[in-house]
Amino acid sequence: MQVKKSLRAKVHEFLYGENGTVESALVLIPTVLLFLSVLQIAASVLGRGVAVNNLQGDISREALLGSTALGESSDLAGTLINRLPLPGGGSIIIGKRKSVLPKISPLVLANDSFNSTGIAIDEN
Repeated sequence: MQVKKSLRAKVHEFLYGENGTVESALVLIPTVLLFLSVLQIAASVLGRGVAVNNLQGDISREALLGSTALGESSDLAGTLINRLPLPGGGSIIIGKRKSVLPKISPLVLANDSFNSTGIAIDEN
């Protein structure tokens, strides 16, 4: 009977004991911060690639369809488009857009903002 109570007390202490909770919390906090920081870097790299590809697609579409076809497009909102005439006819289209990515990690003090540039040649 005494052995059964002793075994039951050991099992209860093993399952419901508080040993190790402080250590696991001290390890968990830096691990979560590291995970969020790596996620922030990955999201920034991916976001920059997507923003540049999106802008380049808009500028290429502008060069193919002309300025009258895309003047009212909402895709070009916030895009500064410059046309530089070429001596033999046509023009070089340069588009610039400022993008802001949200912050994920609490270690980042400000949002990630960058300028992306796209270029295309309009031969018309």
